[in-house]
Amino acid sequence: MSLPLIKNTTQGSRLLIFTLLLIFGLIFSSILGILIAMMNGEGFNDLKNLQITQILSQVIGLMMPAVVYVILVKEKPFNYLGFKKIPTWSLLGVVAMFAVIPFLSMVTEWNDGIVFPESMRALEEQLRFTQEKSEEIIKMFISQGSLCSSLLIIAALAAISEELLLRSVIQKSLIKLFKNAHVAIIVTAIIFSAFHFDFFGFFPRMILGIMLGYMFYLSGSIFPSILMHFVNNATIVLIYYFSTRGFIDIDVEKFGSTDNVLVIILSLIATVAIFIICNRLKSKNDNR
Repeated sequence: MSLPLIKNTTQGSRLLIFTLLLIFGLIFSSILGILIAMMNGEGFNDLKNLQITQILSQVIGLMMPAVVYVILVKEKPFNYLGFKKIPTWSLLGVVAMFAVIPFLSMVTEWNDGIVFPESMRALEEQLRFTQEKSEEIIKMFISQGSLCSSLLIIAALAAISEELLLRSVIQKSLIKLFKNAHVAIIVTAIIFSAFHFDFFGFFPRMILGIMLGYMFYLSGSIFPSILMHFVNNATIVLIYYFSTRGFIDIDVEKFGSTDNVLVIILSLIATVAIFIICNRLKSKNDNR
């Protein structure tokens, strides 16, 4: 089989192909989830049906469009997706995910405390309602499901599908479009955060998206950003899982938060320093 399957594509035709694949994946996964829920007969809010729907959304709605797209239009699809050897220095990204927690907690509290003008109060209430419903579903997954299923759905599949779609495809496409990696990384992070439909968690999630985007850009491998994404989500799952079962006494929403300004500043400095170190180590390896 000669790749790409569709040859001599223009930028416009590639955008159209990707858009159609994404729309098809999202619609098909939703319809399939509804049909399975109807066949199970337990209702759409049943834990098993919600888990199946989430898996379908991640695999068919997000992962499949990214993989099929690069197979259709790229000569070396898996290389394009970033299936490359992990540079040793890129594992510092995992350290950065923990280093940024105090700063990110401060941003989270600020974002959650945003109050809309009186004229937009109805919109704020709707956004709060949407946020609460999403959090309820996640808490149901963790509190009622097994630890393995929670880690698989919330951490592993979410990390793989979102990174392949957003970093491997969208970010790389935007870098070509804008001719500026920094702008592309930030725009992709905005899309990444907006994709979760959670305004009151928008800015901390955008910061995480920027970190993931830079790690993918520096390393050229999708695995470090997948690992970082997984560690972030898995940490939340583990804390909530063990706290709800009485093994630990930690409030996941307050995890890492502090009023110590010095700690917050040091958190930001340490995170930025890690990426500077990664950039220098990358340059040193490139010059060998």
